[in-house]
Amino acid sequence: MKKNDSKIYDALSLASELGFLIAVPLGGFIFLGFLGDKFLGTRPIFLIVGVVVGAIVAFYGVYRSLILVMKDGEEESGKKEDMEKIARRRL
Repeated sequence: MKKNDSKIYDALSLASELGFLIAVPLGGFIFLGFLGDKFLGTRPIFLIVGVVVGAIVAFYGVYRSLILVMKDGEEESGKKEDMEKIARRRL
């Protein structure tokens, strides 16, 4: 497998992970809000609460995921810089 292919697969993996991190909480909390409104006889109250809570949970999940990706990128760039310094010393 080529190095470029690995980067493409990493990007696709991240995109699908972020999609699930957004869709699942939003869909789940909207569904729970709909059920709450149906059983309690209130129309949009719990649905709106479900949208807001789902959006907050989705945002937090995406934030945590992107922070981890950024930390991994910093560690890899630090390793590359270290390897470049070692290579320069040998010359």
